[in-house]
Amino acid sequence: MKKPMNVLFIMTDQQRADSIGPNRHPCADYPNMEKLRSESVAFDNFFTSASPCVPSRHTFLTGRQPWKLGVSENRKFSTGGEETWMQALRDEGYRSVSVGKTHMIHAGSFHIPINPGKSFGGDPDWNHFQFEQSEEPHDYFFDIQTTRRACDALRRLKDTEPFAMFVGFHAPHEPYVLPQKYVDFRKPEDVPLPENRRADEFRDKSEAYRRRAGIFTNKFGEMSDDMVRKGVAGYHCALKMVDDCLGTIMDTLREQGLLDHTLIVYTSDHGEMLGVHGLFNKAATAYESEIRIPFMLRFPDGYKAGEVVEAMGSSLDFAPTLYDLLDISPDVSLPGHSLVPSIQTGEAVRDYVTLFCLGGTMGIRTQTRKLWYHPKFKDGELYDLAEDPQEQHNLYHDKAASGLRGELFELLLHARIVDDERDNLPTKRELRLKDEIKAAYEPQVH
Repeated sequence: MKKPMNVLFIMTDQQRADSIGPNRHPCADYPNMEKLRSESVAFDNFFTSASPCVPSRHTFLTGRQPWKLGVSENRKFSTGGEETWMQALRDEGYRSVSVGKTHMIHAGSFHIPINPGKSFGGDPDWNHFQFEQSEEPHDYFFDIQTTRRACDALRRLKDTEPFAMFVGFHAPHEPYVLPQKYVDFRKPEDVPLPENRRADEFRDKSEAYRRRAGIFTNKFGEMSDDMVRKGVAGYHCALKMVDDCLGTIMDTLREQGLLDHTLIVYTSDHGEMLGVHGLFNKAATAYESEIRIPFMLRFPDGYKAGEVVEAMGSSLDFAPTLYDLLDISPDVSLPGHSLVPSIQTGEAVRDYVTLFCLGGTMGIRTQTRKLWYHPKFKDGELYDLAEDPQEQHNLYHDKAASGLRGELFELLLHARIVDDERDNLPTKRELRLKDEIKAAYEPQVH
């Protein structure tokens, strides 16, 4: 495997894993994403460790858990100056640039901001059912601008390699207010309804679920089939725009002679419910639609092109994986694992992933089981994914599943402790500080 010279990290907002690949949603038809997948090693069991936008992006960029960063939701941003992989690569001689939507998380890079103008209409609550043409001219729509500015930066950076670039799209995040070219890509009347959506969903779900469903009912009324179809159609229209933007970026890399010198990473911060369980949005109760995301790595030399990794991966693992691939050793301690063994041989480097949602909620997912707990309500959800892959039957309060619940709570506690201990390993700087303290004859320092 050759050492990649450049790194291009592309992040969408709210893209489900089933938008790409052989098991994709019936509305998904994105040739540029599929071409990238055919040229990449793809992880089909990759999960965000934090489903809210801001904590997820902090985790992707720092490789650290949200609770260690003090970032638990979208209204709280870290200001601690944590080391990001963009800063680490800058220290190694890379030019680090970020373009578009970062949620203010671009430490260690020069940020190219994009003015959204009137791209998203006038609804401040990001309406899932507001599906219409944007007032903003096509060339100045947020994601189109982001693509153009990213391509301009690539042309300027080609003579100053190596570089690391973060490109952040807003789509397919709601509202589905889009350039005219994309509003008819999928029509609501042609959208199939999600299968895992029951009329009696409230019967055995958690209090957190019921409250989230209540928010939607209070704002929009009862969610009709027509509303669901409209929301799903708008989502896929937004993804069509992303696919075109990706094609433009790939064409630019090819034209500038950069494709054979650049590691391309494609992922998203979290998924989207899209009407599953009668909900839209994310950060509700760690359902598969929310936490499973696309993750692809395209190597410059075509290494492992088209191969699929079934082993589990987490957004916590991206930073250590990148450092391993680039053969650099930043002076940081990280809880995640390098996925290089999984890329090389399919070897699993973890048996579970931890999940972090709003309100300090935590969960854990193994290959076949999932537990999610909300401390405020002292309530949660528990699923046997082997028997119930659509998460229809919450076993949290089922007496027959009490042993399984206890087992997963113990594993969740174990995971929290282990991750914190890995994060607390002394860095080289801290070991030098210890030597300085010993030199001062401080007692009880060994």
